[in-house]
Amino acid sequence: MKKRYVILLVILTLIIGSGITYAVTTLYEAKEVGYDNTSSGTSNTDVQGALDELYELSENATTITGNCNNVAKPNLGTDLIPVTLSDDGVVTYADTTQEWYNYCEKEWANAVHLVDNPTKEYKVGDIILESDIRSYFVWIPKYKYRLWNVDVDTPLRLAHSIDIIFDTNNTTNIEGKSCATPMTSGESGECDNGEYMTHPAFISMDVDGFWVGKFEPTGSITNIAVKPNQSSIRSQTVYNMFVNSYNYSRENDSHMMKNTEWGAVAYLSHSIYGINGEININNNSPYLTGSSSLLTLQQGAYPGTAGNGSNYNMPYNTEIGYLASTTGNITGIYDMSGGSHEYTASYVSRNYGESGFNATNIQTYDSKYFDVYLSNSTISSYENRILGDAIGEMGPFVAFTDSDGGSRSHNQWYSDSSHFVESSNPWFARGGVRRDGVLAGQFYFIRGTGTSDSYVSFRLVLAP
Repeated sequence: MKKRYVILLVILTLIIGSGITYAVTTLYEAKEVGYDNTSSGTSNTDVQGALDELYELSENATTITGNCNNVAKPNLGTDLIPVTLSDDGVVTYADTTQEWYNYCEKEWANAVHLVDNPTKEYKVGDIILESDIRSYFVWIPKYKYRLWNVDVDTPLRLAHSIDIIFDTNNTTNIEGKSCATPMTSGESGECDNGEYMTHPAFISMDVDGFWVGKFEPTGSITNIAVKPNQSSIRSQTVYNMFVNSYNYSRENDSHMMKNTEWGAVAYLSHSIYGINGEININNNSPYLTGSSSLLTLQQGAYPGTAGNGSNYNMPYNTEIGYLASTTGNITGIYDMSGGSHEYTASYVSRNYGESGFNATNIQTYDSKYFDVYLSNSTISSYENRILGDAIGEMGPFVAFTDSDGGSRSHNQWYSDSSHFVESSNPWFARGGVRRDGVLAGQFYFIRGTGTSDSYVSFRLVLAP
């Protein structure tokens, strides 16, 4: 408890980022003086409480204006080429001695892998031919974020800008300030709402950032590529997705995306460093990567409108296309809403379904490549979330009837579909599919058996 002093009059003015100004007055015995908090953004109605809250805001002012000086430098690993993308998609070999990304301007760092035998040798400043590019990747730098729903069903706020601070140090338990990341299904550790927590995706891989496939994977399952305007790889078991992701680039620690890694991207997208809203759905019927639904189409119901061509959607390198990116511009990650469902390497403990994994072959791989959830999980066990996986924190969850007459569970972030894993459907899938309309989004999650399905793809990650 802070000591209370007798103060005749204090005017505290706090100017944060967008120019929002707060002023509060403390009088004698502040704890007994009421305070109108309707315009200040504080939750306290007593003056001393409001002052304490504003003090906390002032300490974290960098989260409003941005703290891009602390962005972890992209690790280019082996054979990754740093690039910049023009608005129409032209790829240029970036000069890393100059600014080639700026997260405060929502311009995320991009890199490419070339095909095994490119047509030419490239150097800084060269335009890289699309035919020479095998895969596109986007850098997600390490960060901590401010917790808002540790208890799963506490509606402190609905969809809001997620408060993020770029920082390569792991948070520790400091009451009221920060907490050590629990990392485990169903655990909250010493974390409380309002405290900062390092996102678990970076801790589990012991990295200061990781590269995410810019699009759903293309090519073939044994020769994975990540390209725009191509049909995504589907109709594969989780085992095939995992093994071939793992073998894509061992020198860059390639692997199939996990729930927590999906959550790291989703949270960054919904901050001042990203689109800070819902990502537009990819409703392309042949599953062409990077597509974005026209805004004139009905996507506020289920099913939504899907199709192919200029009457339905636009490609990634257009004004409409940018809306399907995590940044609202061409530098972001696509296909996180719609396109295909994306299986993640995330499952119920000791339950492998029809994935192709079993108790023996899964032991071949390091546990860091999986997010494992409690064996007692059911379709509504949101409390078994892993903090940071963009599941339990999106609550509370409500079941209601959609326009097709079916009853489904939805979260409070854009009514995205929300069904937890359980023993008979132990594998998580994210994002939604092309015709999911209102159900789809970066906060969507459902369960599946892990079997091959023509609606389901996955995502490639590099952690050099």
